[in-house]
Amino acid sequence: MKGLRALSIRARITLGSLLIAAVLFGIAATFFRLEVQSILDQTTATLLENDTAPVAAELGNDPTRAPDPAGEGQLIAVVDPNGTVRVSSLPRSLIKRISSLVTLGDDPELVDTGRNTYRVVAEQVRTPDGTWIVVAARNQEALTLLLDELTRVLMIGAAVLLVGFGIASWLLTGAALRPVNRLRAEAESLSSSGSGARLAVPPGRDEVSLLAVTLNTFIGALRRGIDREKQVVSDASHELRTPLAVLKAQLDLAHLDAGDAAALERDIDEASATVDRLTRLATNLLELSKLESEQTRPEISWTDLTSEITASVDRARAVQDSRGLEVGYDTGGADPAGRYPISRTNLGQLLDNLISNAMTAMDGHGTVTVTVSVRQDDSAALLTVADTGPGMPDEFIPLAFDRFSRPDPSRAGTSGGSGLGLAIVRAIVDRAHGSVELRNTDPGLSVLVKLPRTTPGSL
Repeated sequence: MKGLRALSIRARITLGSLLIAAVLFGIAATFFRLEVQSILDQTTATLLENDTAPVAAELGNDPTRAPDPAGEGQLIAVVDPNGTVRVSSLPRSLIKRISSLVTLGDDPELVDTGRNTYRVVAEQVRTPDGTWIVVAARNQEALTLLLDELTRVLMIGAAVLLVGFGIASWLLTGAALRPVNRLRAEAESLSSSGSGARLAVPPGRDEVSLLAVTLNTFIGALRRGIDREKQVVSDASHELRTPLAVLKAQLDLAHLDAGDAAALERDIDEASATVDRLTRLATNLLELSKLESEQTRPEISWTDLTSEITASVDRARAVQDSRGLEVGYDTGGADPAGRYPISRTNLGQLLDNLISNAMTAMDGHGTVTVTVSVRQDDSAALLTVADTGPGMPDEFIPLAFDRFSRPDPSRAGTSGGSGLGLAIVRAIVDRAHGSVELRNTDPGLSVLVKLPRTTPGSL
């Protein structure tokens, strides 16, 4: 078994085809030989019947009349009721066994005399004088030679066919695998060159073309993953450079202010705030990378969706430290049987980011309202997070979901935001195959998130 696994697919297919062909050819040759032998046996039986019929008819009409001599090539013996051989053209080897031959019956039987084999019948003819017996025989030597020659021809023919079948199988398998070898060579070339090209898809809709399409999909997914990793590294190196430099400067100042307790404490507080910002930045980068790399999507019920909205609003109320800021929610409609392609954790992240951005933008004064409703046209869930803050510059809205993008005004600009909150929101919504939109409501900003309703087999 291990030896077969070491062979190429081409060799294994050829060997398997040869084995199957050998079995089929063997069965066909055996069946053909047996069929020919059956035909020859039936022919011999007919000839024996034709040899005995005239003699039996003659004896039945007039048993006193001596039977005519046997014709040329006929082996016949006539035995009278007394057991005397009246007429015989049988060879001496059969005459010696006449006493046993007369008991054979009408069905042909094989009789081996040592040198030759005969097929013999003994037909009884009943007359008023008693029962006569007509013995007829046919030499089987010619038929045996014929069958032996037929067997030899069949074996040679089967061997020739088997060799031809093996060659054809080898060539056809090579032709069938040639597109696969081309794909492999092309993939090796792309791998060594680092090219961003895709594999050429052969024409048609056979297995090879489907393999090429699958490989291109796989290669595309790998490249997107690599691009995401490169983007994360690039973003991290770019965004971490400034806070790290600030942190180093703050620590250097702390060394200089070692003799001034108040200044040292101020330097430590500032450095701690910078470390907190770095921690948030690293956490958001890792979370964004995780969201973009996950392939399978979870599912949430309508009940869990509304429960998580309530929990997010409660969390926002717990952390807000201004009496002039209100956070509320409203439910417009319900979809008890609905299920949506998002987890409670991701929904909480989405709402926490949107509510936190809105609270930061209003600087302690205003209202944040979270609304959930059901679209009647497609049963999608529509989440809306609206605030009464300063809004967002219209020219910045198309860029708001890009990583590390920040508007010029103070919305998340002076709060130490990383510019990743809306990027995480977009990643969560894209993973759920939904949509998100920003709108200035003058005053305030409204974020509309659409989550499609899942159907069986859609995940």
